[in-house]
Amino acid sequence: MNHNRIEALFGNPYAPDGGRARDGGEYDLSFAYRFRWDSPETQIREALKVLLCNEIDVQSVKRPVEQKESRKGVEAEAARIRWLLAINPNTPPPVLEHLSNDASVRLLERIAENPRTHTTTLAKLANHEEAQVRAAVAENMNISIKTAWKLARDESPDVRVRLAESYHVPVAILRILATDDNPYVQQRAYKTLYRMLEEVQSLRSA
Repeated sequence: MNHNRIEALFGNPYAPDGGRARDGGEYDLSFAYRFRWDSPETQIREALKVLLCNEIDVQSVKRPVEQKESRKGVEAEAARIRWLLAINPNTPPPVLEHLSNDASVRLLERIAENPRTHTTTLAKLANHEEAQVRAAVAENMNISIKTAWKLARDESPDVRVRLAESYHVPVAILRILATDDNPYVQQRAYKTLYRMLEEVQSLRSA
């Protein structure tokens, strides 16, 4: 592995700022230096190898135009690998936490939906300015009760509807949503409560 190439593309992870570019042009992948290559699933291992061992050596390009195009190619490949990691249900929580620093709303949605995303990462994403990210958090079974209560009071009805559809939130929250000002939120909450009641009765009669 060419560490000089990694530092050229992604910064030095041992630098005071953790290797993150201040201008936002590079992505912090310092976690990869501590990644256990012998333990993850093959897809994750191969994805990280492609990202870290990219054949495009930007520093070897002399002309500014070619350097710019090469940089675009590297960034596009890095974005593709981040996407693959975000949607993979076997991606470790620490990797998903690092990826959650990305600015892409679509990527953050996938991270919020991932079943391996940690509770603390979901709590952070629950504060995101985009409603679709918060809505994705609402459906994740790993959200804490505190995060669920926060989303139950979210200003976006889409977020509250997604929460009302979840079987992973406490009944108390569903009851609150059943009294929501938005009729769609009310309907979804009642429907979820009814199905939960049906399942309980079915188990008792089994």
